Amino acid sequence: MKYPKLFSPGKIGSLRLKNRAVMPPMQVLYGENDGHPGLRTIAYYEERAKGGVGLIIVEATAVDDINNTLWDHQLSLTANRYRTDWMLLTEAVHAHDCRVFIQLHHYGAKSAPTPSGAPWAPSEIPALPGGKPGHAMTVEEIKVEQQRFIDAAVRAKQSGFDGVELAGTHGYLLHQFLSPYYNNRTDEYGGSTENRCRFYTEMIEGIHTACGRDFPVSVRFPGDEFTPDIPGTLTVSDGVEIAKILESAGADCLNVSNGNNFNANANCEPYSYVSGWKKHVAKAVHDAVSIPVLATNTIKSPEFAEQMLEEGVSDFVCLGRALIADPMFMNKASRGDSLGIRKCLGCMFCREQLYSQMPIRCALNPRTGFEFAESALLPKDGEGRPVAVIGGGPAGMEAAVVLRARGFAVTLFEKEEQLAGSMNLADKSYHKEKISFAAQTMQEELRRLGVNVVTGCQPSVDEVKAMNPAGVVVACGAKPIIPDVPGVSLPHVVTSHDVISGRAQVSGKAVVVGSGMTGLECTEGLCMSGCEVSIVEMLPNVGAGMFSVIVADMMERIRSYHPGIYTSHKLKAITEQGVLAEDLSTGEDLFLPADTVVLSLGVKPDTETAEAFRQAFDHVIVVGDNEKSGRIPHAIRDGYSKARNFLV
Repeated sequence: MKYPKLFSPGKIGSLRLKNRAVMPPMQVLYGENDGHPGLRTIAYYEERAKGGVGLIIVEATAVDDINNTLWDHQLSLTANRYRTDWMLLTEAVHAHDCRVFIQLHHYGAKSAPTPSGAPWAPSEIPALPGGKPGHAMTVEEIKVEQQRFIDAAVRAKQSGFDGVELAGTHGYLLHQFLSPYYNNRTDEYGGSTENRCRFYTEMIEGIHTACGRDFPVSVRFPGDEFTPDIPGTLTVSDGVEIAKILESAGADCLNVSNGNNFNANANCEPYSYVSGWKKHVAKAVHDAVSIPVLATNTIKSPEFAEQMLEEGVSDFVCLGRALIADPMFMNKASRGDSLGIRKCLGCMFCREQLYSQMPIRCALNPRTGFEFAESALLPKDGEGRPVAVIGGGPAGMEAAVVLRARGFAVTLFEKEEQLAGSMNLADKSYHKEKISFAAQTMQEELRRLGVNVVTGCQPSVDEVKAMNPAGVVVACGAKPIIPDVPGVSLPHVVTSHDVISGRAQVSGKAVVVGSGMTGLECTEGLCMSGCEVSIVEMLPNVGAGMFSVIVADMMERIRSYHPGIYTSHKLKAITEQGVLAEDLSTGEDLFLPADTVVLSLGVKPDTETAEAFRQAFDHVIVVGDNEKSGRIPHAIRDGYSKARNFLV
């Protein structure tokens, strides 16, 4: 066995787990409108169980729909009527020799107002400054809320769950009781660490009384909030003290998370955070208690999971977004097949969806959330018929994988000398090596399936006709947008693609026109190389259309170089000396000196190539940027779904 610690059995209380991998609770919002787990939820969790993980902790599930407002499609255990559907889920998971807990959850002051008034909270302190305060619970109301958690735990046991977890992190109700920032109570539930833990400790005892001592209770809590500049927030020393109190109260395991309402990145990190950056927190807790410790540590590979166990950082490793990206992570790891795992990019596409209160999706896994409707087993209906795929970017590679899996004889043409298309640009920026890993895995999938790959070749329509294909997939990507302004053809004008790929060498003063993802990546790279950079953006803010978390993460690094940032400015002309831009708020002209002008104004589909193939063949699909410019998740989903239904 290549990863002996990862695949060694473990125990939580009296419960035996077949390995040390845990899927932690992650809200995905696949529930039905009324909070029931329907076919979509069940299929999503069953697929991860089928993939070989030892324990699944189902996402934040509501215990209170009276003094707490649920998100749309959030799951619920607030009443007995939910038990029947939860039984279907637990049985589906158990069928694959996987254990399953459910996380019991209340938003506290993070909740929207309820029909009965402000949501219950420890104190009248808003979740974020300027927000609406919660209702400071009386002691009697605390007892009512504790009983709701206990009643939900009883329902969980009746539904077949192997244990429950208390959601004590990420700024939710229980976390608010822990936090001196939110908890300014002067009674037995405020003040000292022991008092602030009392909400937890009384519930742990209550659940054990109601469900039996052999029904495990996990507690997820913040080992460190990583906000040292905010008074009253928790540090790792607080986390260790809290852990000891929870252990003494009878918790069966501790699930160490991090962050708070001010720093969600400490819990769900963008791509720029390196694996293991917070491992010292879980290690400190692990060394302070004798019960099992679970922890996330930005784990993307089985090698790093094994390393965390070898170092004694935790007793179990939590594979969060890693299992969204590839549910078969553990099965592949058991075969020593790390290369075959589609490893999470840290791109935050899932979190971006969640922040919009939309069901999550995944950049690399087009079936995430569609498991109930799209079987992993594709129909074998290709019958050896030839298909040509023109373009080897993410959409083309995904389409080729699906078509070959269906049994078509697929030839994939790529005009460049290597596959991956836009991924070969995206992986060149700061901490974007994860995209390289994904591209390597997709290329390995093509090789294993026996796709005929021809690089350095963009075939003509007549050359493809000679293959007599049953159909053609056009995935030629898109071309950079070049604006029609004076001076755009001057020799010192290049595109961001030229810069990122290394085709253009830039030094001295540079003006980057456009601040989308590629523009900001280019800006960051130029700043790091010593250039004096200015950004010209026509819209009021940089990063328009990007996820705010990614923009903030990038701009924090970029601003440290003190670039010039000129928003609400439109490119007017380019001269040999620099850029002329119009201030859209005043109409005044601004001149910025530049040795190099970098255009990063997006891309447009290569419609000419697509139309030529449409005219020549009866069965043609156009995928990815060739159809509509977008991002990696859109390209892969488009290639997958269209190839799945092509020539059916």
